Amino acid sequence: MSSLQNTELDGPAAPKPANGMALSWLALLTGAGWTIGAFAAGQIIRLLLNATLARLLAPELFGTMLLIHSLRLGVDLLSDVGIGQNVVVHSDAHDTRYYNTAWSLQVLRGIFVFCLCCILARPLSQIYGSPLLAVALPLSALYFVAVGFYSIGLYLAQKRLKIGLLNRFDLTIELLSAIIHVVAVLISPTVWSLIIAGLLAVSTRTLGSYFLIPSIRPRFAISPEYAWQIVGFGKWIFLSSTVYYFAMTYDRLYLAKVAPLAVLGIYGIARTFADLVTTLVQKLNSLMVFPLIASSAGLPREELRAQVAGMRWYVLLAAAAGLALFVALADLPIVILYDQRYQSAGWMIAVLATGAWIPIVCGLNESSLLGLKRPIYGAIANAAKFAWLFIGLPLAYAAFGVVGVIGVVALSDISRYAPIMYGQIRERFSFGAQDAAATGVLLVLIVGLEFLRRFLGFGTSFDSLAQMLGHSG
Repeated sequence: MSSLQNTELDGPAAPKPANGMALSWLALLTGAGWTIGAFAAGQIIRLLLNATLARLLAPELFGTMLLIHSLRLGVDLLSDVGIGQNVVVHSDAHDTRYYNTAWSLQVLRGIFVFCLCCILARPLSQIYGSPLLAVALPLSALYFVAVGFYSIGLYLAQKRLKIGLLNRFDLTIELLSAIIHVVAVLISPTVWSLIIAGLLAVSTRTLGSYFLIPSIRPRFAISPEYAWQIVGFGKWIFLSSTVYYFAMTYDRLYLAKVAPLAVLGIYGIARTFADLVTTLVQKLNSLMVFPLIASSAGLPREELRAQVAGMRWYVLLAAAAGLALFVALADLPIVILYDQRYQSAGWMIAVLATGAWIPIVCGLNESSLLGLKRPIYGAIANAAKFAWLFIGLPLAYAAFGVVGVIGVVALSDISRYAPIMYGQIRERFSFGAQDAAATGVLLVLIVGLEFLRRFLGFGTSFDSLAQMLGHSG
């Protein structure tokens, strides 16, 4: 890890694992502030973009694009060998031979995944009864070629904890992507314009990645030694990513088979909103917790755990407060921004957002294990979640329809918690009491805020669900 000590950071001093945690509290707060601020701005852009596109497009188009993205994500994760994660944890990441090898493998993987999508497009179009997929999926898969050419500087910036730089970069790309999508849909409100807009947006990100650390100019060259190290680490990432895909997208793939595409499109909007707080915490985990623990992994385990505990507690409290407020206001964006076709997304968001607490805690714990180079527990946890969904979704849909599906999805991450906790206990890095206390805080906050909302005459965020169940009964 000595290479980090000679690296100039974007803001605070470079990490020095020998002195304890890699960053001071001031640096952590600064990084968290950058991440939260950029995330909030990015989500406002996405919200406005989503609402604008909803006015211009029918729910069926949202459902079609959700299916395309889910299938594309599947091919992506089923071939993931964790190149970016390996760069973050590898002690020789700044060695020219290493990052050339990592970049070269990334390029080859991008081309391979594109070819795989082309091969699978027709069979998948037959499975889902959509001839459109036979052409749309290969075109959309050009995304992987663009991603394959990402600069390794993107991951080195994460390793160096250049949190401000990365957040400014992401926010800029988010804004450009929104502009590209709106212009494309105004020109032609079709699936094709959405796909082309997505390709232009990811190409912009690829070009921009070379300006993050301008001194990094990778070229195609593969060192067998480093290639084997990357693949050796990546086999666990591959396993974890494979089961992660089925765990995280099986609900969409299942609904695409049993429900109309309009319902899938509305559900996709609800999932997008409900996952906001979870996505923010995941971003904090990726930019801070994972590289922070990875850079300090050489410390005695008890010392490292003691130093992480304080930071972790405040992250959980902040997440609990934010999620409780979000649940209390969950249905309002749909009521305000969307027309009548999308109103059923309101109750879906409230239920899914309540369940989002479990993946927040699991994600924080899993990032800690990944920083300790123990990704296997995450793979086991995702396999447990997939089993939950595979068994639960058909039963719930048969008994309760879409409401049952939402309930099963909201509770699905309970199945992930036990395997991850087992891994933490084995690694002497568990925080079970802290998780339980933070969960209690969350429940108190949700009940209090819902009571306040009802007291003020606005009902609760679950009223539309109660009305629907009462009507169906």
